[in-house]
Amino acid sequence: MFFPIIKVKDKRLGYDHIVGTNSHDLLYVDEETGGIQYLNLQCMAGTKVYSKEKDNDYQFIGNQPDECMPYVTIEYVNFEELIDMAVKNMHEQTEAKIKMDQMIKKYVEEREKCQDKLENSIQDTSGILPF
Repeated sequence: MFFPIIKVKDKRLGYDHIVGTNSHDLLYVDEETGGIQYLNLQCMAGTKVYSKEKDNDYQFIGNQPDECMPYVTIEYVNFEELIDMAVKNMHEQTEAKIKMDQMIKKYVEEREKCQDKLENSIQDTSGILPF
């Protein structure tokens, strides 16, 4: 059995990812065409083109067209490859969370230093304004 790996690319930022690895990912069936569309629920941008004036913000990416197949096709993987991809994604997400936690910890430490610095710089004038 093979499993489809559907990938999309954010055309503005150049970032691509596997659909389903982000909690904001949504695939839906387009009522007009019957085709599958991608939508990022966070920014409400996706693969659907709504008008000639505004291009879509995302595009599906996959196996590139060739002389036998003139379309971009979705990659398929077997179960072993799927598990390898899931493990890799899990490690990447873990490292990203650790990095974010470290950045937040650094921010809190620096904020406390700044707060201490402000508190220590305020002089007690006992009601007398120094001129």
